[in-house]
Amino acid sequence: LGRGGSDTTAVALAAALAAPVSAHEGHDEAPGTASAGAGVSLIVQVSREARANLGLELVEAEIRPMESTLAVIGEIAPLPNRAGAVTSRIAGRVTWIGVAEGDSVRKGAPLVEVESLQLGDPPPRARYSAPLSGRVVDRHVVPGDSVETNAHLLEIADLGEVLAVGHLFEGQIGRVKIGQKTRVRVPSYPGAVFEGVVERIGSALDPANRSLPVYVRVPNSEGKLLPRMPAELAVVVASSDAALAIPRSALLGDFGNEFVFVEQDPEQGLFKRVPVVRGLDDDQQAEIVEGLLPGDRVVTVGNYSLQFLPPYE
Repeated sequence: LGRGGSDTTAVALAAALAAPVSAHEGHDEAPGTASAGAGVSLIVQVSREARANLGLELVEAEIRPMESTLAVIGEIAPLPNRAGAVTSRIAGRVTWIGVAEGDSVRKGAPLVEVESLQLGDPPPRARYSAPLSGRVVDRHVVPGDSVETNAHLLEIADLGEVLAVGHLFEGQIGRVKIGQKTRVRVPSYPGAVFEGVVERIGSALDPANRSLPVYVRVPNSEGKLLPRMPAELAVVVASSDAALAIPRSALLGDFGNEFVFVEQDPEQGLFKRVPVVRGLDDDQQAEIVEGLLPGDRVVTVGNYSLQFLPPYE
């Protein structure tokens, strides 16, 4: 049960840190069975030294607005109506480029020049300008390159707003609707959350992976979100104005057979293992519909090792 680490390591750690135990009237569990079955309610004792070594952290269960989210993988893309390509109207050779990838440009600014293959002294040249204000997100040529008619030279996008394009699998499609709030995270900024809204949903499954695209419009005034960044989308599919919630990190066990450790007596270092039933959950919090009361203090860090301590007797 639980998350991370091996049972052997956790048992050894718990044995080294656990306080001495003695007989506890009315408890018919044999010592060493604390990890058996998420439905078991029992109490463990942690000394002050062990508590510090384990780095225990606790949070109170509280009534708060709660959202249930659907996890979707995807990536960042520019808005189609805020992106444009610079193409050559003639075949020839690139003689000059005035920008590099990442540069910001203004609409109408000169960007690239192509010398025609037509004869002349000098040969005719065509200069191309920025079709919109934005950033150069792709540059496909360098001076001296030969280009054909309609070849893409540069691509420019206004990244003040972007799309987070997610991939819904068949079991998820019915839960997503236009207008739903969505929280977007990217590995490049692990602590940042970008808020967006589902703008549209695709109309055909990708035949390769049987997924349906969902497009979330996300403000990007600081320009942190860049095209092709991998992204994690948390689409809000349900909500409650008043739910008893705890951090998801407090939960141990398998879904549907979960438990938490609740502080019973801070002076004696007693913690009770309590089976719980989860309701709504989002990417950070979980609603508890059975097992806890408001104000109960649950262990959120160091709780994995507690499940291997012998019962307090």
